Amino acid sequence: MTDGRIVSVGPASPAAAAALPAGAELVAAEGQWILPGLIDAHVHAESEEDLKTMLAWGVTSVRLMAEDVAASGRLARASGDRTDIPEVFPAAPIFSTRGGWWDQGHPADASLDRFPATPEAARASVRRAKALGAVEIKLMLDDMAWCRAPKPPLAKVGPDVAAALIGEARELGLRAIVHAPSLADAKAAIAAGATALAHGVLDPIDDAMVAVMRSRPVFYVPTMDVFEFLADTRGFIASVLSGPLVEGRLSPKALAEFRSDAYSSRYRERFPNFENVRSRLRVLGENLRRLHAAGVPVALGTDMWAFPGLGVSIEMDLYARAGLTPLEAIRAATQTAARSLAIDADRGTLEPGKRADVLVLSADPGRDPKNLRRIHAVYKCGRRVASAKP
Repeated sequence: MTDGRIVSVGPASPAAAAALPAGAELVAAEGQWILPGLIDAHVHAESEEDLKTMLAWGVTSVRLMAEDVAASGRLARASGDRTDIPEVFPAAPIFSTRGGWWDQGHPADASLDRFPATPEAARASVRRAKALGAVEIKLMLDDMAWCRAPKPPLAKVGPDVAAALIGEARELGLRAIVHAPSLADAKAAIAAGATALAHGVLDPIDDAMVAVMRSRPVFYVPTMDVFEFLADTRGFIASVLSGPLVEGRLSPKALAEFRSDAYSSRYRERFPNFENVRSRLRVLGENLRRLHAAGVPVALGTDMWAFPGLGVSIEMDLYARAGLTPLEAIRAATQTAARSLAIDADRGTLEPGKRADVLVLSADPGRDPKNLRRIHAVYKCGRRVASAKP
């Protein structure tokens, strides 16, 4: 690795060593596994500490869902050279509607209308987003009844406004990732031109939808961990915290909070339709397996606010349980996630010329995705990340 780029990749040999430039630093990695830096294609970050935690777990690039286009753009530009956070690729703004999901105390973007009420206002907001530097928008297309019932459903973006948001984005060359876990909404988003689905679909996906997603393609970001979390928060937390590799990297205060009755009760009260979510887990797994088998690109994304960074290995483990091989799950978090962000020419695989984002593990992730937690070292742009402790 030189100047933040991979120069060559291959087996160690006397000839290879002799070809190294004078003064090259040699790092012994016998008995270890080397992967491209991980890419999480769906994150939210409540603070820079969340981003720092992601990098410490080997996540070197992220799609950050953000409300403010200009602010997220500034963070993105700064993140490329920083060695304490992943490189940030914003999907911004997050469009919703007044009284809808993501109009719950989240800040508005003073530079544009995140809650357009008409198709004309929607198209104007997308044009403004592009002028501010957006390359991808996100749309919340969901009344959240699947997890909030019997609470009243939230307001939802109207079909004409949703189609205008997605259509204008595509007309301007922007990507459009859509939060649409219901089958009808997912189909409408795809018909309008969505480039990715931000979550798994809760209903069985039909052959026609599979064919369209494969041919265009439309990236599928399953976020299986979020559904598992909402189906049984207490059981999910207990499973995640069951190993010493996790406990040793969380503070006693965080462990106590996660294990408290108040923590799981808070989510059960906020999202009381957990039985419905639990009943959909089998379908979510079948959709993932079927889409992957059909050649639809599956990009790993976590949306895991509770466990930033760690969520990638949790999500990979769920892919393996659904029927993907560990290697296929790794590709979802590297090569395919890079494709979903149009950065695959620069990262996602270990090849000469690509950015030197590298994860070194002390155990084989091809045997068990949870071995992603056995971190020996993380490199971003060829520089070792100080916070990534073995």
